[in-house]
Amino acid sequence: MNLDVRTIMLMLSGINLLGAGMMALISFHADNIRGVRQWALGHCCMCIGIFTSTQMSPEWPLLIIAAVPLITGCGFGFIFNGIQAFKGKRCNYWITAWLGLQMMTQSLWFGVVQNDIRSVLIANSLLFGGIFVACAFNLMVRTTQPLKTAYWLSAGSFGFIALMGLLRALNLFLTPAHGVGLFAQGDVNPIFLILGGLSQLSISLSLVLLITFRLVSDLREQASYDSLTGAMNRRRFEDESRRLLARAVRTGEPLSIIMIDVDFFKRINDLHGHPAGDEVLRRLSKLLQAIIRSEDCLARYGGEEFCILLVGTREQGAAQLAERVRLLYADLRIEWKNEILQSTLSAGVADSSAVGTDLSTLVGAADQALYRAKNAGRNCIALHSMNNQPLPS
Repeated sequence: MNLDVRTIMLMLSGINLLGAGMMALISFHADNIRGVRQWALGHCCMCIGIFTSTQMSPEWPLLIIAAVPLITGCGFGFIFNGIQAFKGKRCNYWITAWLGLQMMTQSLWFGVVQNDIRSVLIANSLLFGGIFVACAFNLMVRTTQPLKTAYWLSAGSFGFIALMGLLRALNLFLTPAHGVGLFAQGDVNPIFLILGGLSQLSISLSLVLLITFRLVSDLREQASYDSLTGAMNRRRFEDESRRLLARAVRTGEPLSIIMIDVDFFKRINDLHGHPAGDEVLRRLSKLLQAIIRSEDCLARYGGEEFCILLVGTREQGAAQLAERVRLLYADLRIEWKNEILQSTLSAGVADSSAVGTDLSTLVGAADQALYRAKNAGRNCIALHSMNNQPLPS
């Protein structure tokens, strides 16, 4: 196969330039997604390094010759740190600096001091393959679809290009030194570069796909949760409840619902302002989230009303939890502008064993029990099965 290696490397440089442009454009419009700027810098550095290496001449000053592998190695480091940032981890920029210095050192040592181009290419291919193996492993994340597909596609792209780098190093090791050159026209070297270029394009596109799916996931999250309290909104709660109720029908396990309402909430808003009322709701939601299990569902059902769906729990177990919440909330003192806000709550409880597995009927039964608790003087809980009176506070 008679392919011009220099042309292929220019193609690789162009692919990285395209990737840098895409990432830079995305970073301006998705600044809440971490890692995009690092990916833009990484692609840009690799573009500069690869393009400059195709024009390099022995007559160039040593400083410029040393800068080319330094910039390229830093590009690898920025890509790795972008993955770390995207996953919410802290960036380790010493890795970026180390990769740049390592690539520069081995390039100068083997290329200038020993004048051994084969050793330069082997060492750089191994370094290149190693860092991209690390990138692939860091992208093997257990998450939900469709984000999982994007993660694993990116990991596969990084893994394939890492394999190309390691195989190229092996091929160069087995090739006689006199047959090796940076732009040598061999049967294998161009193939590795072409496959590497296609993998590089796949990496750029898979990273864009990763960003896109993250944005979709974030938008879905925002549409499913109450921005003030962090609890599910009513629509998401109803969807989750129907799914769990359908499972309860299949398995026969009971489900309970607790309806919770802050007593005299309007008075808090009137006396202290709506921001104070918002803080009360936030603190109550935080208390509830700390108490319920991960498989249970908590939602802000409307205004100052919260709803909890308890999986595998009967009415008496739910009543014990509701009473615990009532006591903890009654002792909760919220500091607000040099004042202490303190209030109570009422709760109603119902379970599927007595009411059935229809969501609206179950919520209605708990709401009726809550209404009885309110009429009984508030700061107490009532059970749907106890039609006459609430539990004593």
